[in-house]
Amino acid sequence: MYIIYALLGAIMASLGTIFAKLGLKGVDANLLTAIRGIVMATIVTIATVSLGKFSVTEISSLSLKQWIFVILSGLGGALSWIFFYQALAGGPAITVTVIDKLSVVFTAILAILVLSEGITLSSGIGILLMVIGTMLVAIPWEKIQKLFS
Repeated sequence: MYIIYALLGAIMASLGTIFAKLGLKGVDANLLTAIRGIVMATIVTIATVSLGKFSVTEISSLSLKQWIFVILSGLGGALSWIFFYQALAGGPAITVTVIDKLSVVFTAILAILVLSEGITLSSGIGILLMVIGTMLVAIPWEKIQKLFS
């Protein structure tokens, strides 16, 4: 089931990026990021309440360590949105999104270093191909050709 959720998440992120790019015309990127955050917090809160998971009991069951990591995760996510929207305001959606998705590569590296997760040869090749693909999208072809001439 997690694969279906991951694909749905990817589709929604894609739609979010396209809608954001359309909405950024003539609007400050930080303002849109703040509005997006409010909308997302509202929707996530409604979903959590409707599933019966937003209660004093549930919240008080979190340990100090969990609170610290949730807060740090929120900080990372918020900064990610701010930087993404700033980039999207000035650059093409395809290039910005492909560079932003290098987060997958960074996550893989950090999962190996911090979480001690293993990596297979095929995963390593896939990650390398993601880096190469990002370079092909983000760097103009003329500059790539100059590297080899």
